[in-house]
Amino acid sequence: MRRATFPLLVIMILTAIVATSSTSAAIVPEHGPSAFGAGQFRFPSQSGDRIEFWRFSFEAIANKNGHTRGRAQFENLTAQTQIAVRINCLSVGAIVDTAFAVMSGTVLHSNDPALPKLETVIFVATDGALAPTSRADTVSPPFVLPPFFGTNCHDTQPLTMLPVENGDIQIQF
Repeated sequence: MRRATFPLLVIMILTAIVATSSTSAAIVPEHGPSAFGAGQFRFPSQSGDRIEFWRFSFEAIANKNGHTRGRAQFENLTAQTQIAVRINCLSVGAIVDTAFAVMSGTVLHSNDPALPKLETVIFVATDGALAPTSRADTVSPPFVLPPFFGTNCHDTQPLTMLPVENGDIQIQF
């Protein structure tokens, strides 16, 4: 009895090792586009009487099926407000020598009355490093996504683009 259980035990252990160490297409995600960035920018206040300094960081990764996950932080250093966004939409493309990424998602945390918790926001970033003549990276502040523009980043994009200071943006297709 003892002799029969030992080979069976060895076979079960080897099977478990092979099953857990081999890669399967079902568990290895194929990556789609991504966008990463951090830095600062200046933006005129809503009243137009001052320039506000903002700090930002974001990362968004889409899989081959277009499902996106990511986070973004925007901190208005002048007004001392901040928001955290769960990114659930990423749309990337290129115009001439500049890659762009439009992202949208839900505000998770906020102490900014203009960008309340659970609001859907949209922002865009550009990576000006596609050509030998380098252009500055740009970013937009987050804006509330109006319902008449669509429901996500594939439907629209903000128009306000500001140069990134002390930072970098990287966009991959």
